Amino acid sequence: MFKKLMPGAKPFFYERGKVGCLLCHGYTGTPDEVHGIGKYLAEKGITTIAPLLPGHGTTLDELIKTNTDDWSKEYSYAFNWLKEYCEEFFVCGLSLGGVLTLRFAIENEVNGIISMATPAKFKFHQGLLLSLIAPILRNFAIKKSKEELKGQEKYNIICYDKYPIWPANSIRKLVKRNQFQLKDITDPILIIQGSLDENWLKESAKIIYDRVSSKDKELVFLEKSPHSLTHGSEKELVNEIIYNFIKKNSKLI
Repeated sequence: MFKKLMPGAKPFFYERGKVGCLLCHGYTGTPDEVHGIGKYLAEKGITTIAPLLPGHGTTLDELIKTNTDDWSKEYSYAFNWLKEYCEEFFVCGLSLGGVLTLRFAIENEVNGIISMATPAKFKFHQGLLLSLIAPILRNFAIKKSKEELKGQEKYNIICYDKYPIWPANSIRKLVKRNQFQLKDITDPILIIQGSLDENWLKESAKIIYDRVSSKDKELVFLEKSPHSLTHGSEKELVNEIIYNFIKKNSKLI
């Protein structure tokens, strides 16, 4: 049955040249989080696609039914769609989207990887609570902090106002899997992290940089950017950094 989408939550696809970039949004969010990047790259002649992950952009009840397996399948579907149009492939994700992107890069060869505000670990108490509570309170969702909700309103971010526990625990498990296999990543990688983000996420950026086996790797900290760096005051800089990375690692641009 078709679920009504939140306004502005649609996936997007811009067909341009033979260089393609898959963009993926974060947990509780929508493709709107990466739409600015998608449009910018499309203007530069790069084909871009962003899926709407299952359970997102509809209702919390729908999100509670999903997990990382569902999202990874949608991610792969979008990538296979991109393969119909392009010859070079870059993958880019924000937060949860970054977790899925790293997973995909561990298992597949691409021309380049862009990881934005991506968890490579959880806070110890946070991970412990999720592992204990999720099986018991499967349908429970935690209200986001006032600060986070204020940021969503400030930047007009289209997403839910709560974090469902059950899907979040599946993210914890995937992050842990990724952590032990980051060494398997050998493709060029760009890691972008906001300096105004939480410390454990800033530490995550360094973990990714240190553990990947890529010879070509960059770690960029943006001094004025929060977790939602695609909506912050340096969003144009994010676009430029990503385009320059793609251009450097493409033989077709």
